[in-house]
Amino acid sequence: MQSQDPWENGPPLLLPSLHLFIPPLRLVSAAMWQVVQRRDVHDYGMLEEFVTTVTEIVPELLSCSQRAQLVLGLRARLVLELCRIEQTLDLQNIQQHLDRIRSLTSTGEAESSNAEVELSESNFVELVESLLKDPSERENFYQDVFPVEFGPKYDTAIQMLMLEFLSRLEKLLPIPDLEQTASLLNAVPSALEKCVQFVPDLKQLRTLLQYHRKLGHLDSIRTPSSFGDCILSSLSLPPYVRVVAAPDVDSDTQSESMNLEGMEARELMENRTKEIDVLVPADKVNITGSQMSLDHYQ
Repeated sequence: MQSQDPWENGPPLLLPSLHLFIPPLRLVSAAMWQVVQRRDVHDYGMLEEFVTTVTEIVPELLSCSQRAQLVLGLRARLVLELCRIEQTLDLQNIQQHLDRIRSLTSTGEAESSNAEVELSESNFVELVESLLKDPSERENFYQDVFPVEFGPKYDTAIQMLMLEFLSRLEKLLPIPDLEQTASLLNAVPSALEKCVQFVPDLKQLRTLLQYHRKLGHLDSIRTPSSFGDCILSSLSLPPYVRVVAAPDVDSDTQSESMNLEGMEARELMENRTKEIDVLVPADKVNITGSQMSLDHYQ
């Protein structure tokens, strides 16, 4: 499937505009997915901590094996990147990451096939320690072993596991529609009051609306043009109006007419609220590190 050119409808939306219509967790998930797609390995530690935290709370998001391979795979890939260049070696920092890997296995975060996981962790730590001690071994490793064992196949596995995690997380937290959101706010009066008083940045709001208007997703108005005419009629009353008794009207006929109008209005409102459902695929959102900080998970 071809992705839409982000510049086709003008400059891309900045983070303040994205915040107006995309839930915060969706933005975080989209940013993490882009980190994996771009192979921004130096951010893998943040991804590992997020995955670990979320799967501690909801273990069924991933199988035990998937969770073990994803959290250890992310952290291990980061360690190998830190060991690659001798001039930038930070032994203390690398040791902290190795300690983190040990903690993941010892606390049961990677509980699947526990013996296999512990063996993998032990062998990996031993490998890293030998790479740090012997520059020639490190050179041979990155020249001959690394491209095979930690190359495209490894990266693809990380991407697939991360996609599975983010997709299931999104299913766990569906975006509520208008009526569901109103019901949630109604249960918390203080939140309702704050939302009513919220005034978005008008510049960002204008940018957002103009951007989406150009997408052409808005259909023609289907509400009857006469719908709501009673408002203008009421506003058109003269300053002094005499109440004149209306001629007798069959009460049953009048009641039936009012019921039909009420049913028509309710049906129209229900149909319109069902149509309000904003879904923004992660791959359509362009978020860079300069736009969004995820330091909370680092």
